[in-house]
Order: sequence, then structure tokens, then C-alpha cells
Amino acid sequence: MCNKHNSQLITEVTLYAYTLPFHKPMQFKQYQLQSRDGLILQLSMHNGINHFVEIAPLPGFSHERLADVKKQVMTLLASSLDKLLTYKSNYASVQFAFSALTIDNSDQAIKIAMDNIPLLQGTQSQVKQQYQRLDHPVLIKLKVARTSITEDIATFQSLCELNPALKIRCDANQAWNKQQAIQFFSRINVQQLDYIEEPTNNHQLNLQLAEQYQVPLGLDETLQQPNFDYQHNQYVRAFIIKPTIIGDRQKIDKLVSIAMQQDINISFSSSFESVVGLQQLKTLANHYANIYPNNHNSTISLGIDTLKFYDSALLVNEKQIAEDCQKLEVLWTSNEK
Repeated sequence: MCNKHNSQLITEVTLYAYTLPFHKPMQFKQYQLQSRDGLILQLSMHNGINHFVEIAPLPGFSHERLADVKKQVMTLLASSLDKLLTYKSNYASVQFAFSALTIDNSDQAIKIAMDNIPLLQGTQSQVKQQYQRLDHPVLIKLKVARTSITEDIATFQSLCELNPALKIRCDANQAWNKQQAIQFFSRINVQQLDYIEEPTNNHQLNLQLAEQYQVPLGLDETLQQPNFDYQHNQYVRAFIIKPTIIGDRQKIDKLVSIAMQQDINISFSSSFESVVGLQQLKTLANHYANIYPNNHNSTISLGIDTLKFYDSALLVNEKQIAEDCQKLEVLWTSNEK
């Protein structure tokens, strides 16, 4: 990230396109993806340092399309590099990337070692194998609502049997109806549920079910609604903040402030970006951890355990970003002769 907010220090800009294949097709709401596509913007500075940011709207979750984002960014680059660090985009993924350039790493007094919560998904047998390979951690995130409700219940319960001290964060991505949510809550060991993200697509219904079944909630898609105004509720345990989807740093600032005031946990969560985007998330999370260093009732964690789903040697190692970008398609460069 840029330590000086001065576009005159930029000597060269390059925009790359990437495609990262998944090991197997991944479901993102109505989209089944074979691969993840996005953009990497490289800023070469006068002191020889390169800064990389990622712009990668996620189909099914982002409102913008990659084609529109690509057009906007290339138009901006061609018109004026002076506007790069102050540009306000109407696309969340672009806004997050550009705002990441203005976070000053040098002023972050403490490098916080935040938990990166393991992400498990698949069939019951696959999830159990994943958990056992991790050597039985005490906190995990489990994707649900991708198979039958019966299998979701069996998977949850089998994990509880493997480790009675385990706490599970479930994520349903608003995919259940009321009856499915009731079936799940009434048949699992609720004491081992750390919280569940968005069981249905109705926030008020989720709050009612949480009270009825004494279930803690995490808010994710609900936070992304443009006019959402959080009202305190004792069953809301966590805010799951996806900066690629939200984009607006002022809104993220407000959500973090609310969480800290009301003892709500925060998870800065991946939208299946490459390692470049995950670095942005870690920097942003550390930024807030330094702003609120003494709040012990609200934890900040990272939900970025997503690189393992890629079948790629590119953009999955933070130490090889510069080398990997040299192998990508160049969409635009300021160094054209």
C-alpha cells in the first residue's frame, strides 16, 4: 500500500487480467464458476517499490460486472493518473482497491496476529476429512445450504462428536427457507454453534428464529444493503465485512465503530480474491486493530482461508506476486512506447 499519498511518486502503472481455475466448480448463489477472474493493478514508485491491488467483483454477490469494471479502470488510467489515489468509483470492488492504496502501513504500530479461521465445505465425509487434517482446531467456519438440510445437520453433529470443545461458525448465504432453518436449529447442538451467518434472506425472520432457538447470528449480506441501519439486538454476535462487496470505506468505518461500541465481533472476509486481495484484507484488518487496540470484548478475525480452493500456481503466494504478474495478460500500461 502507498505510504505517500502523492500520485507524482508513481513512475509506471500496469493493469493485468487473471484467471485462476478452481479444483472443482464452485457455487456462488446462482453462478457455478470453473474459475475466478479479476484484475491486478501495479503501481511502480520512484523509490523502486511496487504496490499491487486487486479489483475482483464476485458473481452472485457483487452488483457490478468485471467487464464494466475493466472498462471504467482502463478509461481512468488513459485519462489521468493524477486522479488515481482520489478517484471515487460507483463500483464497490474498484473503490475498495483504490482505498487500499491510501492505507499507510508505516503508521501501523502493532502488527496484529489475527486468527484466520479455517473454512470447510463439501460432503459430510469430505468435511470430516478436512477437519481431521487440520488436527482438530477449536474454531472453524462451515459452509451449509449447499447440500440437503439432512446432510448439513449430520455434518454439523459429526464435527461436534469429533471435538466436544469445537465452536462452529456456519454460513448459509441466505439460502434456506424458514422450515429448513427451523429444522437445522432444532436438531443441532446449539451450544457448539459460535454463530450462523444469514440463514434466510429475511433479516427480521432471522432475528425471530435466533430468539426462539437461542441462536447467535452473524450479519453478512444484510450489511451490504445500501440503506441498512443496524439496530442493536442481543442475538447478533458478529459482523462479517466483505470489503470487495461493500467497497465504501466510510461505511466500513461505521460498521467497525458500531461493532466496537456494542461488543460485536468482526470478521474481515474474503470474496475469493487472489493472494493480492487477501493482503489488502489483512492490511485493512490490521488498520482497525490499531485504531481499537484496547477493545477486548470485540475480536477482529480473518475469513481468508480460500486460496486452497484454487488449482493454480499463480497469485497464491504473497512472496511471488511481482513474478506472477509478469506471466499475466497486460491490459494497459503507462510504459507503452
